[in-house]
Amino acid sequence: MSAPVTITPDLISRADATLLVTMALDACKTRGERVSALVMDAAGYLRAELSDDNANSIGLITSSQKAAAVLAFHASTGDLVARLKSDPKFAAQYEKDPRFHFSPGAFPIYRGEKLVALLAVGGGHAIDTDCARAALKAVHWASVEPATAAANP
Repeated sequence: MSAPVTITPDLISRADATLLVTMALDACKTRGERVSALVMDAAGYLRAELSDDNANSIGLITSSQKAAAVLAFHASTGDLVARLKSDPKFAAQYEKDPRFHFSPGAFPIYRGEKLVALLAVGGGHAIDTDCARAALKAVHWASVEPATAAANP
């Protein structure tokens, strides 16, 4: 029998994960939306998840499915929506896959070159992306792309 896995802050700390979900909820709430947000580390372990009071329960489902898409494809759900439109083979294989929800609002999180986590926001209709981006600004080291990609736009 193998030893149980220990979830460590090597990828993302509890403090940073909690800050991200709290800031995402706050950003959406100031715009009149009550959402759910989650952070998973790059190994797929849930680090923090919150839903706002009076949030729609669908946000819990869509944020989890957005997170699954980011983990599977290492891309934002906004980029994946664009890929569905431009890549018929990708669309045929994944568009109706119940594991994934392809709508904007979830991002991979990089520290330098390394994918360390993801943030997914659900239930905020058209502002999920805005809320996630606002939250990401609260963590000074977090980037939605590897450092080399950010340096070479």
